[in-house]
Formats: sequence, structure tokens, C-alpha cells
Amino acid sequence: MDSQTNKQRSSGSQVGEVKIEQFWRDATAADIAKVMKGEQLQARFRNKCVPYWTEHYLCGVNGRHWIAGNFRWDLCQVYEPPQWYIDKPDPGEGYRLLEKFPDEPKLGTDEAWDCHSKEWRRTFANDGNQAKAVWYRRRIEPNSPGKLDSCVDHLEVGKEYTLPSGQSIFVTEKGFEVF
Repeated sequence: MDSQTNKQRSSGSQVGEVKIEQFWRDATAADIAKVMKGEQLQARFRNKCVPYWTEHYLCGVNGRHWIAGNFRWDLCQVYEPPQWYIDKPDPGEGYRLLEKFPDEPKLGTDEAWDCHSKEWRRTFANDGNQAKAVWYRRRIEPNSPGKLDSCVDHLEVGKEYTLPSGQSIFVTEKGFEVF
């Protein structure tokens, strides 16, 4: 498992759902209150002597142990993505959202979602840094073989080039690698 995501699945998770590690938090008494009111909370559990987590729905607490199904656990964390992450804006036709966790480097040609005015605004800042809790979109360049062919004579072996899409290519003697 990598440090950014937890890809474990359980009876409560959607198949293929990737969970962002930063959105897990230690369970609290308030979470138990939600469960007692009938809410289902996705949670992960483990015992102190076991290095991996197992996902289930939180059922309750008994003394110092968390309960999931018929099992007692030492540790419990609830998955709670923030509202800004849940409310991803539609990037629109011809655009894609920049990746988060880890942040994809931002370009000066990218646009940021203004959640107050509900519109996209050009960033102009070409520092590569995304602001926390802000969504960015980038225009998807259509594949244009003519454009690439016109610059092939100018590519040098051993150099890295940044494409308009934000991806990079590294030119080798046998071709190129895409990053």
C-alpha cells in the first residue's frame, strides 16, 4: 500500500474506490452517536499488534474496544472527506481536473474554480503550486500529429520537454518517455 491512498476493500466500500489517506481520522464519541441514530459510517480497524487496517462499518464501542460486526478492535478511524473534495466541479467539455493527493503541478494557463461565483478563473500564476481545497482545470489538447511532426527535428536526445498538457517527455536515442 502506498502512503497516499488506501485501496483496501470491505463490505462497506464501493469496488475500486480509492480512499485518500489524509481523509482518515480517529473515531470519536460523536461517531458512535451517529451510529446509534442509524447512520452508517465507513471505518477502518486494526489491533495494535497488526500493521494493516481492515475496513467495515462502525457498529459501536465496548469499553476501550471498537466494535465492527462480531469483532473487537483496538483502533478505529472514520473516513471523512471534506466537503470541498466531495463537491468536485465539472471541468467542462475539453478540460480535465488536475490531480490532488499528490497535487499535479499547476501551470499559468490553468483555471481555478471559484466556489462563490461558481465559475472558472484563469490563475496566471506559473509557480506549480495548487492552493489547498481549490480545484483546477486544464484544457485537453487534441492529439495533433502535425504539431508534433513539425517540432521533431528540434528535439535533442537527453533533454526533457514539457508539453502543453503539462506532461513531460524525455528524449532517448530509441524514442521518448512520458512523465
